[in-house]
Amino acid sequence: MLIFGGLALADSSVKCAEKVMRPGDICTTTRKGVTSERTYDEQRSYNRRVGVIMTAAGPVVLVVSGALLASSIRRRRSSAVPAKPATPRA
Repeated sequence: MLIFGGLALADSSVKCAEKVMRPGDICTTTRKGVTSERTYDEQRSYNRRVGVIMTAAGPVVLVVSGALLASSIRRRRSSAVPAKPATPRA
């Protein structure tokens, strides 16, 4: 997510799906049967907002995943059967 967000922010072209828009173009999209239209300026703003969200969400996902992994490893280690203690030699 972090990489895709960074790429979206670095891309100066305004895109509607994969098509590059020019001033005066209208981006028409349909989701779940609802059609929406955005002007060139609205689409540029939307693309930037999505890039910022993806860039911010990337590290959050990374930290949460790392915490869950660490927790899982700790839990697994604590529930492991302890090794048989060594008998002292005389």
